[in-house]
Amino acid sequence: MYRYQPPPSPDSEPEPPAPFRRIAVRMPVVVPRLTYLLLGGIVLIYLYYMALSPLEKNAFLSDWAKVNEPIRNGEYYRLVSSMFLHLNLMHILFNGYALYIIGRDVESLFGHVRFAIIYFLGGLSGALASFVFTDAPSVGASGAIFAIFGAEMIYFYKHRHLHGDAGRQHLRQLILLMVLNLGLGLFSTATNFRIDNAGHIGGLVGGVVLAWFIAPEYNVQRDPAVEGGLRVVDQNPMPRWALSSVLYAAGLAAVLAYAITA
Repeated sequence: MYRYQPPPSPDSEPEPPAPFRRIAVRMPVVVPRLTYLLLGGIVLIYLYYMALSPLEKNAFLSDWAKVNEPIRNGEYYRLVSSMFLHLNLMHILFNGYALYIIGRDVESLFGHVRFAIIYFLGGLSGALASFVFTDAPSVGASGAIFAIFGAEMIYFYKHRHLHGDAGRQHLRQLILLMVLNLGLGLFSTATNFRIDNAGHIGGLVGGVVLAWFIAPEYNVQRDPAVEGGLRVVDQNPMPRWALSSVLYAAGLAAVLAYAITA
């Protein structure tokens, strides 16, 4: 037997749709301690630099800045040490503020280890791009900051379904701010402070590529053991993103080796 349900009468009132409920789910974030350590480190180095005499400043920069010829002769550490040097107050204020704002967000969402990978490998990508495309000496954390900037954009793009309209609006704001910063560098005519556009673009590309493979892939799942019955789970396992990081670092080493011998 089959139960027959007669169609509703044309005069009957339709049943109201189920009410829409917005549910808040706690994200698995961390306290951004590494961001504060990096910020403190570059400030201390800047204060030390400012305490030097003019001759000592020149010698300090000559020993630690990104200078192409010593790098070709084996001083590869300059690609990293240059990320912690700043020339003047405006330079460190701009980079320090950007690190404070963006770094805290990225470290909170990505975790300490993945944030460190993006900051250092992304910054190294910027320094390497500067080495390949620019002969001028270069210093500053801009490459690493552009890397975490790119990482945050990739995060909100991948999780636009999770953060809803607020996340999509934040992503649009990030893209606009990135375009403005790149435009400032590309069209700057300042002669007393040259902007390393190659380093900025290299850091941005590095952060985007790294975040695409190692960023958390958060998904909401049902869990009766959790209050509210929902939890956020990262579906990008550590072995996968760790392998991606190693492969990326190997790629940077290969590019450096080719650039030196070319």
